[in-house]
Amino acid sequence: MAPIKGKKANKNLSIFSNEAIIQNHANIISCVVVFIVIGLMVQLTSPVSSLFVALQYVQAPRANTFQTYGTGLKDLFAIFFYFLICIMFHAIIQEYVLDKICCKLHLSKSKNSKFNESGQLIVFNAVSMIWALYIVVNGNWLADLSSLWIGYPYSTLSFSTKFFYIIQFAYWAHIMPELYFQKIKKEDMFSRVKYSLLYLAFVSAIYITNFHRIGVVLLLLNYVCVFTKHAIKLIQITEKKQCSKKVQLAQNVYTWLFYAVQLLILILSQTMLWFGLKDVQYSGELLDFNTPIFKLICSISALATQSWIVYEFLNNQNSNGLNLSTSFGIIKSKPKTTVISNKKRKNASYQKLNELIETDQNTKKTLKHAAKKAVKIANSVK
Repeated sequence: MAPIKGKKANKNLSIFSNEAIIQNHANIISCVVVFIVIGLMVQLTSPVSSLFVALQYVQAPRANTFQTYGTGLKDLFAIFFYFLICIMFHAIIQEYVLDKICCKLHLSKSKNSKFNESGQLIVFNAVSMIWALYIVVNGNWLADLSSLWIGYPYSTLSFSTKFFYIIQFAYWAHIMPELYFQKIKKEDMFSRVKYSLLYLAFVSAIYITNFHRIGVVLLLLNYVCVFTKHAIKLIQITEKKQCSKKVQLAQNVYTWLFYAVQLLILILSQTMLWFGLKDVQYSGELLDFNTPIFKLICSISALATQSWIVYEFLNNQNSNGLNLSTSFGIIKSKPKTTVISNKKRKNASYQKLNELIETDQNTKKTLKHAAKKAVKIANSVK
C-alpha cells in the first residue's frame, strides 16, 4: 500500500541506535532479568544466579530465632540484580500511571518533567516509609532507644532489614541511567545526580559501619519529610491557582515538618555517638568503628550534611518566592508606596490619553475650517 498523504512513513530504527535503546530499554533489561532467573533452574548455573537473586552471608540460626544475615562484597551482585528490577518498575510506573495522568492534565514540557520526577519519588518514598516503619515496629526499637546501639558491632541483619538496604542501594543507583533513558535536560541533571549521590553516600556509610538500626530510623524520618515535599510539588503542578490557600497551608506544614525532622535526626545521631556508644566496649575488630576519632568524624560530617540541607532548603524557599515570614504564617502587608505609584501611573496614562484626544479634536476643527474657506473661495471665483 502507498503511504497516506500528509503522514510521514515510519522509519525503521537501527538496533544499536540511541532511540531504539531508549524506547526498548525496559524490554532489554527484562530479558536480562529473565535470563538470570532461568539460571536458577539449571544445576550448573544455579550457584551463579543465586548470587544475584538471593541474599548472601546467611548466619547460623539460633534456637527460637529468625534467620539473620551479615554483610560483604557479595552483596554487590544482589544490588546489580535489583538495580535492573528498579529500572523495570520505573518504566512500568512511567508508562501505565504517570504518562496517562499527564495526558489528562495537559501539562507543559517543564511541568511534565517535574511531575514525572515527583511522581516516581513519591512512590518510592511511600514504599520505603512503610517498609522502614514495619522494621522499626517489628524490632520494637521505639520502646527502648538503647536497642539501636546495644550489641554493636555484632548486631546482625534480619531478612527485611538487609533487603531494605539492598533496595536503597539499587534505587538510588538506577537514577543515573534514568537520566539517559528519560532524556533529562542538562540543567536538570545536576540536582538529580546530587541528591542520588548523597543518598548513596549515606546508605553506604551506614551499611559499612554496621549502624544499621539507627540508619533505618533516620531514613524513616527523612522519607516522611521528602514524601510531604513531593506531595506538595504535585499539588503545585496540578493546581491552577499557585497562590491558593491549599498550597500555602501545605507549604507551612512542610516547613514545620522539615525543621522538626532535622532536629530529631540531629538529636538521635549525636545521642547515639556520644552517649549510647559510650558504654559499648571497643572490640578492636575490623568492623568495629567505636573509636573517639571515628565518632568525631561522624559527628562533624553529620552536622555538615544537615547544615548543607538546611541551607539548600532556605535557598529553594527564596528562589520560589517563599520568605520565612510567609512560611511561618506571617504575611507582610504591601507597602503603600507601591499603591501610590500605581495610582500615579494610571493618572499619567489617563492624562496622555486626554491630550491625544484633544489634539485629535483640534486637528479635526482646523480641517473643517480650511474646507469652509476653500468652498467660499470657489464660490467667489464662480
